[in-house]
Amino acid sequence: MAILVLPLGPVEKEVVKGLIRDLGGIFRREFAEGDALAEPGYAVNRERGQFNSSAILHDLTERPELMGFERVLGVVDRDLFTSGLNFVFGEAGTKAAVIALARLKEGFYGRPEDKMLLRKRALVEAVHELGHTYGLGHCADERCVMFFSKTLSDTDRKGHRFRGGCLFKVMELGILK
Repeated sequence: MAILVLPLGPVEKEVVKGLIRDLGGIFRREFAEGDALAEPGYAVNRERGQFNSSAILHDLTERPELMGFERVLGVVDRDLFTSGLNFVFGEAGTKAAVIALARLKEGFYGRPEDKMLLRKRALVEAVHELGHTYGLGHCADERCVMFFSKTLSDTDRKGHRFRGGCLFKVMELGILK
């Protein structure tokens, strides 16, 4: 079974295609691009100006047409939050995950856009959230992809590689190339 990378609303094609290519180089899994779904308006919190990642995750988990995939990775170009947190770069369950591109973009912080940096950051967050779908928790090693990113600096520092105990766990699962 493949892992579906699914745009939710308008998402740059090159970001999705880059994720599929890069994830395929890391995981011993087939990755497929899904047809974009409508932007998840059901998840909007107008007061916050953000989308609720838990609502999106629930929807991805319950959609019958997605049940045939090993995992589903939703990609949304919006700012996400979840209960108790001001924002999240992503969220995951056991079968589905969602990542948000908005805060991974330099433009969000008033800086010139950098497509290569966005691609790198999206990969880090995608690997992190997929790691959660395989049962990994957060890691204390700030260089491990499973370290919890409170800031964009955390995401930039840790990179997309599993380390230490997390690497051992994914090697045991046989999901890495």
